[in-house]
Amino acid sequence: MAKTQRGGQVMKVARRVKGTAGRAVAKAKASRPVRKVQVTLGDLIAAAFDVAGETTAAVKLVSSRAMTEATGKQIVFVG
Repeated sequence: MAKTQRGGQVMKVARRVKGTAGRAVAKAKASRPVRKVQVTLGDLIAAAFDVAGETTAAVKLVSSRAMTEATGKQIVFVG
């Protein structure tokens, strides 16, 4: 935590941490060039379910902002 002074008092200021998906995308961008591959939506959902372990977490992962940036498409679940 960072510290700052305000009116003679020392205050602690918490830093915001990027979400796990955001860090993964940022790390992938910085580390090496992106290799384009074709992945079906079913494969993408299956991989998210394997990682997340439950349906609601997989839906959040696939429809996240980081996934939208990575795929270039916004995926929306209705129902």
